Amino acid sequence: PVKELKYQIEDSFEDSDSYINNPNPINNDLKNSFIFSKISSGSFPDSTKINLKLLNKNDLIIYASAIGNVFALNLKKNDFIWTYSHNKEITSGLSSNKDLIFFVDYDGYLIALSFKGNLEWKTYVGEVFSPPLASDEYILVKNSNNNFILLDLIDGSIKWNYQVPKSPLPTRSWGGLVQSEGIIYSGIGSGKVVAINSKNGLFIWESTYSPPKGVSEIERSNDTTSDVVVDEFAVYVVSSNGNIAALNKLDGSILWKRALSSFNGLVLNNDKIYVTHNSGAIYCIDKNSQKVLWRNSDLLGRDVSKGYVFKDFLIVSDYEGYIHFLSLNNGVINARFKFADGKHINPMSLIDDENLFLTSLKGDYYWVESKLNNYNKPQLNINNNEKINILLEGDEINENKTKEDNEDLLDKLIFWD
Repeated sequence: PVKELKYQIEDSFEDSDSYINNPNPINNDLKNSFIFSKISSGSFPDSTKINLKLLNKNDLIIYASAIGNVFALNLKKNDFIWTYSHNKEITSGLSSNKDLIFFVDYDGYLIALSFKGNLEWKTYVGEVFSPPLASDEYILVKNSNNNFILLDLIDGSIKWNYQVPKSPLPTRSWGGLVQSEGIIYSGIGSGKVVAINSKNGLFIWESTYSPPKGVSEIERSNDTTSDVVVDEFAVYVVSSNGNIAALNKLDGSILWKRALSSFNGLVLNNDKIYVTHNSGAIYCIDKNSQKVLWRNSDLLGRDVSKGYVFKDFLIVSDYEGYIHFLSLNNGVINARFKFADGKHINPMSLIDDENLFLTSLKGDYYWVESKLNNYNKPQLNINNNEKINILLEGDEINENKTKEDNEDLLDKLIFWD
């Protein structure tokens, strides 16, 4: 549709500074559908040196500061139960399995801690920026030279490594590693994805889903800076400057791809992909057909985070500390709350079906419980909750039609007012 083309031009080709210098204002007339009860709040130690490392495990929030201290916060008691002083800058992590906590420090050592805060072992793996991949069988890291290293959990000895060619201009990326059915998937530079056998480190396939474009190395920089997402049949991935795509799990062949860039990444929920564009626009895409089902542009220029599915909503944060609740069905913002004066750490932690754990870049944390207030889910609404009465000559939304008939009609003209 013509309007989708207009959106792509807006998001991909207009001067990005226009969004950054003139972010969309917040609409304070929004009537919230939620009531939040703040359970507890506080501040992490070393908050002036905060790093983007949070881990929710066994009723503990494990936090690592940039200067090298690791803390364990007991959620029920709202109290720090232990501290590990590493005294080296932490560059990647945190990750865990059922027994151990892992991170990598500035000197290139992979550190393994127990859940009581005791050092178990450390092994040199090189410069690492993406979180280690921890399972109950192994721990895997990818260093800045694109060397994949798998280590033994007992003593940290290296079992195998696999070297992928390094990009000409790599990004200090925190794009993580994903394991599915014994296969490790990872986005790498130059718009590529690689699949490796976790048992022996053997190469399975490599796929280029977003070829670099441009003349200079800066223009051609096109890394996968976020986690890939895997389901039963496909691998879904988005690049920082190019395409979003679905790849066949078996051989890496491209099932579909389309122009859409994201530095933050995507989330998969049932048959829909939710992705935050670099401009701040949020897209909902059908994972099977690559069709854009809706787009929300209310938050352009607001440094919007990756989305997280919570109940019937996609929640995102922005640079002012607002948490926005978008309907999964049509992208309309149903509620928003401001917990902090600045941006929240990405990711937010979804503790369970009712609780969120939010942390600001300033080091303040908020443990909140949601209570639904009999909200009405939007029905066939688009743009500012205006109901579409007539879409095409002879076609109109009719309460006597089946839900499938109305949704099929809406699918045809999702971009038209």
